[in-house]
Amino acid sequence: MKHKETMLALSAILLAASACTSVKGIAENDLLGQWIEVMPVNRNFVQGITLSEGGEATSIGMATLQYESWKLLDGEKLILEGKSIGNGQTIAFADTLSFISLSNDTLTLGKGDMYRIQYVKQADRKMPIGGSDAAMGYTESEVLNKKIRIFEEGTRVLSATDKDATMAGYLVFATDSSKVELFLPEAKTVLDRRQRPDGTAVWNVEDDDTYMVEQSEGNWLVSRRGRLLYATSGMEDALQTAFVTPDNKEVPAVFYQNSGVAQLTLDGESILLKQYRTASGYGYSNPVYDLRGKDTEAVLTRLSDKTELALKEKK
Repeated sequence: MKHKETMLALSAILLAASACTSVKGIAENDLLGQWIEVMPVNRNFVQGITLSEGGEATSIGMATLQYESWKLLDGEKLILEGKSIGNGQTIAFADTLSFISLSNDTLTLGKGDMYRIQYVKQADRKMPIGGSDAAMGYTESEVLNKKIRIFEEGTRVLSATDKDATMAGYLVFATDSSKVELFLPEAKTVLDRRQRPDGTAVWNVEDDDTYMVEQSEGNWLVSRRGRLLYATSGMEDALQTAFVTPDNKEVPAVFYQNSGVAQLTLDGESILLKQYRTASGYGYSNPVYDLRGKDTEAVLTRLSDKTELALKEKK
């Protein structure tokens, strides 16, 4: 799992002296709460785990690693169970971890001599715990002009290109929605709200082709240069297919059903289209292209000169 690879990378940062030692006598009350993973490589993002009463566990900021339950074993080990989701399949897992240390709301877990992961317990905002803001999951929000935990203040979006992605992106809107701050695994930026001729809102940077945020069918979308990167539903509703042209060129396509958008790739160009109602078949369009189809055949029209390209679904 990619999450495990991330945790292994932290082993070089944690104290080597704790490699062969563990602590005993941990009680369940010591573990209840939200634990945020210390991630020195990327401090803008948070992920972790919530341990609740009754043995319930939930993931924080991880799309494909879903914790479900936990239990304490003789006050010495923590057993975490859940599901790993990816590659079109769901695999149940159970991890047994030793308590390396627990002090001042900082928890270090381990397995063997090399595997180490460190968490800091999240406290109420009015009673912040010790340690750095980043360790507590805080980051600075430009649009809100305050320190926030993005998984609390932001709207989560999942990767629309990688089923195995474990890190989510977050959208943080200004109080008047005039700006949106993107916290993505690969970048952080602020976009301005604009209005299209049809009255719909979009957030981007004027005369720039970096990121764009918009909404479709109640789902938030983040795209760049016509390529959908993140969506509220991620890839859970994505229908992947491909068309072929009369000269046998392949045109990959992904239909995001909940969001009502289609992604085509034509001669290296990414084309993101929004669905519209038709009497029969289906229709998707943007200001440059229109896609109309029925059954296994479709036509892609370039609106500027009405050039049509016949497409047939690849078998």
